[in-house]
Amino acid sequence: MDMLNKEIEKDLDNIINYIINSKEYIKCIEIKKKMKNNKKIQSLINEIKTLQKKYIRESDESIKKELEIKEKELNEIPIYAEYNNNLEVVNNMINLVKDELNDYFYNILNENIG
Repeated sequence: MDMLNKEIEKDLDNIINYIINSKEYIKCIEIKKKMKNNKKIQSLINEIKTLQKKYIRESDESIKKELEIKEKELNEIPIYAEYNNNLEVVNNMINLVKDELNDYFYNILNENIG
């Protein structure tokens, strides 16, 4: 069993390394560092977080409209849009791995039950 665990760990490490060495993941990290130093982006993100919390508490349509305006403004910043595009690709890779593992275990476990 210990040998099997090492093989599984090695295979999972290979998958993780594939993702973290992808150009999209590397780009996300680079952009995230740049965005951290961008006062406008940070300010908008903080405003959006505050508005989201406020909207959850109050469910006021005027807050929702203000939130949508701020989100639109943030999404129109090219570096933020590029970050989101790369992040979507990375998240899709992660979800694909997760789905494949779920399918694998589902099929193996149901084979033994049915």
